Amino acid sequence: MKNKARDVAQYVFSKDEPLLLDANVWLYLFPAPSDKNTAPGAGYSTALKQMLAAGAHLALDAMVISEYLNRYCRIEFFALYRTKYANDFKRFRKSTDFASVGSNASFFAKEILKLCSRYDHPFAKIDIGQVLIDFESGALDLNDGLLIESCRLNGWKFVTHDGDCTSGGIAVLTTNAKLIAACP
Repeated sequence: MKNKARDVAQYVFSKDEPLLLDANVWLYLFPAPSDKNTAPGAGYSTALKQMLAAGAHLALDAMVISEYLNRYCRIEFFALYRTKYANDFKRFRKSTDFASVGSNASFFAKEILKLCSRYDHPFAKIDIGQVLIDFESGALDLNDGLLIESCRLNGWKFVTHDGDCTSGGIAVLTTNAKLIAACP
């Protein structure tokens, strides 16, 4: 079943409306210093202000914060340290150079945690067969499929910039014109 995508910039949020922000949105809101792909951030920054002003309920799944931290650190690694550590991220992670990157990423993760309510991932209730079919076909990566299912089960709207999040039968909010066009 197709998702229904709407432009987050045109959306009016309501009190206690449940929303799950994807890791890619948090990366626009709290970007790694070396990230050059922050153009969509302004739209999500405005949307976050509107969510908070309306009293929307921001949910946080452990997979989202995990993806955020891993991607943040890898952005910094590839921009600044890849050559020094011979493309070995784990070696970098165990180095003294990682301390400032890890500290900055952790600081932003704590800011995200202040804005959200934490929820356990409902893995046992998810239609994992369908998630794996979507993964096998290339329609969704596994984490996106799991997050979409979590939104479906919890009645959350999914705020994402991922243009591939077209299936699952949930409401999606985005600034991604490709996703809006694919899910009218």
